[in-house]
Amino acid sequence: MSPLKQTIVDLSNAYIFFCASIYLGMFWSLHYFWFPNYPSTLTLDNYYDAIIPQTTLATKFFFITIPIMAVCLVIMLISEWKKKLMWVPIAWIPGLLAPVVIQQAFIEDINDQFSAGVTDEATLQTLLADWMYLNDLRWIILTVMWCITMYFFIAKAKGK
Repeated sequence: MSPLKQTIVDLSNAYIFFCASIYLGMFWSLHYFWFPNYPSTLTLDNYYDAIIPQTTLATKFFFITIPIMAVCLVIMLISEWKKKLMWVPIAWIPGLLAPVVIQQAFIEDINDQFSAGVTDEATLQTLLADWMYLNDLRWIILTVMWCITMYFFIAKAKGK
């Protein structure tokens, strides 16, 4: 492979790991630092400021980063085609698609309800429980994907 092509592959792979790490950090932080407190600390008066500005910014951020990551995964797939680690970018297809589908098909509806204004405490707690559950599904998927990505880099370093 030419030095230029190798640089493109290296940068693409680094970007994939960068995105996997951002995803991992965000969802681990949610799961371990925010979610345990949300049911007892979020109320009708404060839930909006604790959820909506952050999810709006995250949506905008990932709207940019995920398509770039998809392109990088195609580059990874091409560079690993018919090699032992070809399964890594293939695994990323559902690994990237599933969290996006969960977000678009289910979480966005809850976010819309949060944005519209929840006026009943029981409804807030139900929506919050559903929202945390769905994000925990993404946490599990993205943790597995980060581990797969880390395996890829370790295997590459060992010359596999």
